[in-house]
Amino acid sequence: MPCRLSVVAAMGLALSAGLLAGCTRSSTSSETESLPITDAAYLTGEVWNDGQAEVAFYRVERTQDQYGRAHQQQFVVGTYLVKHRFSPAEMTKMTDGTGVSSFKYALFYELKSGSYQYKRNWVVNARQEDLRPFKQSFTSFDWCSNQYRELAFPPDGPVEVRTRSDDYGNRRSSFARRPNAYPSAQLPLLVRGLDFETTDTRSFSVPVADSSEHVSVRAVRTGSETVETEAGTYDADRIVVRYEAPVPSPIGEESDTTEIYWRGTGPERRLIRMEAGDGRYRMALVEHLRTPYWKENLWPQLDRIEERP
Repeated sequence: MPCRLSVVAAMGLALSAGLLAGCTRSSTSSETESLPITDAAYLTGEVWNDGQAEVAFYRVERTQDQYGRAHQQQFVVGTYLVKHRFSPAEMTKMTDGTGVSSFKYALFYELKSGSYQYKRNWVVNARQEDLRPFKQSFTSFDWCSNQYRELAFPPDGPVEVRTRSDDYGNRRSSFARRPNAYPSAQLPLLVRGLDFETTDTRSFSVPVADSSEHVSVRAVRTGSETVETEAGTYDADRIVVRYEAPVPSPIGEESDTTEIYWRGTGPERRLIRMEAGDGRYRMALVEHLRTPYWKENLWPQLDRIEERP
């Protein structure tokens, strides 16, 4: 039986070809073009200077599979957030003290479906002080193909798009950079960094094709509430994110036009929960810890996670 093209792979091809069927895109507003939207005090706070990483695990539930078919799926997603030095010129981590103080955020999981087993990993590097994106990469392997997708945001010049795979084509292109534009895999980190001190609404955009077109997005803090998860009960801000059109989603394959995020009110602003407005997908915190995972084995320290994502 020939391999089938997953929704994520199809969206990767759409990204490269400049086509995302059914989406209407518009330019960002002058407000988005000019105003900073992230909280520098939070992003550069002392909480990130302990020499450790935040590692968190979430339980995902969704009603559609990777092909867009009606199918109940449940799996665990792993994430980590760590501060390091990154070179925007070389597009890689630096270990000699050079480069820019940056956040590295990763989201990864394994998904079993029918005959197939999928391993997926999204990695985002962004400047610490304002979350300006430097690089988003996506890797996936299954029985069909190895895939690699990259958006690189060099200091000067256009955003660079690279796509490589065995089955789905190899392409390279570019498009113009816009202020306050963030790749879709960065949104969980961006929501945590949004500054709502003087306003309850922040606007930005998400690039979804290798052209000058972007999807406009508005995030609104609608209040605070108590959220219960497997990891415990948390006080959290409720943030509603509305997209003018769907964008690629690490959790939902393709996003709903509305997503709701709950971020903790504590100093780490931990992501507690996220769900689609239409209920098609959701994820909630299961367990977390701070650890130098590169020096110690974190898995024996976990109480509720039994299998590695």
